[in-house]
Amino acid sequence: MSISSTVQQADLRPASQPDAGPPAGRVTWRTIGVLAVLMALADTFVLTSIQGAVGAIERAQHPFAFWLVISAGMVPVFVLAVVGAIAYARKLFGPALRTPLRVLAAALLIVVAGTAVGTAEMAVSAAYDYHQQSELAATAFMDHGTIVTPEQAAADPCTGSCAAQRTQFDLDQHAAKLGSALALGANLVLVGWVVAMRGGRLESRRPRN
Repeated sequence: MSISSTVQQADLRPASQPDAGPPAGRVTWRTIGVLAVLMALADTFVLTSIQGAVGAIERAQHPFAFWLVISAGMVPVFVLAVVGAIAYARKLFGPALRTPLRVLAAALLIVVAGTAVGTAEMAVSAAYDYHQQSELAATAFMDHGTIVTPEQAAADPCTGSCAAQRTQFDLDQHAAKLGSALALGANLVLVGWVVAMRGGRLESRRPRN
């Protein structure tokens, strides 16, 4: 009876207790912080450059201070993006991100998450710039006025301040798309550089406690 019971337990053990694979590694807060700070600084630098070129004049008076303040405010958001990307990578590829392919996939997810945050940052900034620029354009046309012939009005009813706002909207949209592409390139380089400096790893060599 005891031998039969022992055999049954041995046969059931692999099914009831499957091999969990290698344990999850430990991505230190230092690594997460470095990735978040670098992406925040880079993406906000792109934002500041574009905002200074096509944004509202009132916001472009002190670009260095603007860059530092916005970067500092965005760091916690980028931290959440990095943590979320790592958690999602563990869910997709397993708890241990140690093989080259898993590290590469996790790094790409971090780039995508950081770029999504940077793109949202630029979209909000562009919308705010457009609001200010639209008000300025409407005020300018009210003060100075414009002459529109019947032929022009028939060809395009959007004239005067309407035309100026439409042009500005198209410009802000184009600038935001360009900024998103630049942020993607910058994040790709920075995340790749951090992973390379860590010897191709994201996780610490010490096992998680």
